[in-house]
Parts: sequence; C-alpha cells; structure tokens
Amino acid sequence: MNPSKPNQQQDDIAGIIRRHDHFHITTHIRADGDALGSEIALFYALKQLNKSVSITNESTVPNIYKFIIPPEGMYIHPNLPGEKPEAVICLDCPTLDRTGKITDAIPKDAAIINIDHHISNDLFGDINWVVDDMSSTGEMILALIKRMGITITPDIATALYVAIVTDTGRFTHSNTTPEVFRAAAFLMEHGARHEEITKNVYNTNSFRLLQLYAQTLNTVELHLDNKVATVFVTKEMMEKAKVDPIDTHEFADIPVSIDGVSVGILFRDMVSSDFVKASLRSRNGFNVNNIARKFGGGGHKYASGCEIQGSIKEAQRLIINEIKKTLQESAY
Repeated sequence: MNPSKPNQQQDDIAGIIRRHDHFHITTHIRADGDALGSEIALFYALKQLNKSVSITNESTVPNIYKFIIPPEGMYIHPNLPGEKPEAVICLDCPTLDRTGKITDAIPKDAAIINIDHHISNDLFGDINWVVDDMSSTGEMILALIKRMGITITPDIATALYVAIVTDTGRFTHSNTTPEVFRAAAFLMEHGARHEEITKNVYNTNSFRLLQLYAQTLNTVELHLDNKVATVFVTKEMMEKAKVDPIDTHEFADIPVSIDGVSVGILFRDMVSSDFVKASLRSRNGFNVNNIARKFGGGGHKYASGCEIQGSIKEAQRLIINEIKKTLQESAY
C-alpha cells in the first residue's frame, strides 16, 4: 500500500477524531520505539486539534525513549485517567489483550480504533486499519496526520522518526522501503531532532546494561547445522546487573547477526511469572511469525515473539523442535 494514497480506514478514523472530544491512546505491554513514538506523535496531533487526550500503558518506558515523553498526559497505570474516553486508539498492538490490564479499563461503549502493521493482528477494533506492507505503525501515523492536514511540529517529527528508525533497525531490516527513506527525509525537514535521537536511542547505554550484554553474548549456542542461534537472559543475570528487563529488547538482534544464521532467538525469563519470553528474528526468508503463532504469539514475518511457561531450557527445546519441523517439511 502506498501510504500517500487515502483509504477508507484513514477517512473513518479522521471522522471519529473530528466528531469526538475525549480520546485515550494505548499500546502493547513492553512498548518499543515504534509503539511509543506512534503514541506520542498522535498525542501531540490530537492536542493540536484541542482534543482531550492521554496515553496510558501498563509497562514502564525504556530509558532510551524517555526523552520523547510529553511533560504531561502520559501514565503508567492499569486504569485510564481523566475523563471517560469516547474513543480508545490502540497502536502497534496485534490483539487487544496485549495491552495488558488496560483491556479491562476500556469503557464498553468506547469506540476502539486499531492501527497496526502486524500480520498477526486479529482485527479487534470497531475500525481496523491494519497493513503489513508499511515499515512501522509510525509510518502509518505519519500518513494519517498528513491526510488530516495537521501541522507536523518538531515534537511530532521526532517521535515519528524514533518509531521508524527503530522498527527498521536503523534502516537495515527488510521492511526498509523507498517510502521509508522519503518519510525519514520528510520528518527531518520538519524538525526531527536526528542528533538527539541518535544520542539517546543508540549512544546512552548504561555500564550495567553493557555488562549484561556481555554476559548474554557468552550464552550463544548454535543449532540445526548452525542455521539457528540462541542467547538467553535469566532472572539472576538481570538482578545481578540491576537492569530492567524492558531495556534488554535490543538483545534479540545478537544471535541473528551471526554469519550464516537464518533464525536468532532471545530467551528471557519474565520477572513476575514463570514464563519465558522468546523473541525471534530471521533472515533469508524464514517466517518466524509462523513459529511464534504455534505458541500463542505473533508479530511480523521476520520479527515475532511469544511467551512459554516453564524454564528457558524447555522453551528453547520446544521452539527449536518447531523450527526443525518447518525446515524438514519445506524446501527452505
């Protein structure tokens, strides 16, 4: 889909925004740069239209993204603050329950607007604008804002640039298209603070995080004729390093960066439960979304995740076996 072309979903969303005054924005638990950047850009856009709007997420914000948080209107809480919203806008979220406890706080009579680019999205909204051929939800929000004629301020441009640059892996992933580069250039022309983004997102790692990164490197293992690589992070490792689990998101890129590897997997203990979070990355055409879906997860063809109850060793065994079956059953 060409993001510059209008579509019915964009018009329907614009209509709801124009008709109503009270909005709430949310996203998936453990929000990443795309989710947060998209939320914050839309927050500023709705504020520009004099709407009552707030953002509430269940999970804390990773340190590297705190520089784009608006000074007011964003909350980490299981309930929706302020006035009752007429519409709730869910961004970058494939299923409603991925918002966590926020799901239970959404008023029954509120319109739910679902904007997402995950192929695993289950179309849970009253309005569903879901595409799988745009790099990020941030790229979609940019198209919506431009469609509505809203002024793109430096704050909006910076938030959307964060969304796009992180979900494309600094323009290295397969979702990097000519439209992505045009969007990035457009945002820089409208005041995106490129140097500030680079400094905060990529050059402010804490010493403790780097220590944990080094420990994680030492867990690398190769499987299935070296086509699959895994790393893991245990509760004990995170506690010793005093690192918040949400700040380990980028560790998922470690195993797939190995030469010759087609699938890389990060296994991380979930601190508050006996589940293991598996983050899958791939290249060379292998569809990890199909693997994640077998365990109730999902995402994108080349980047997906799921949660498995049990130990890291057991989660690794289960996923490696599924990948092995796929390799045996296909001509891959």
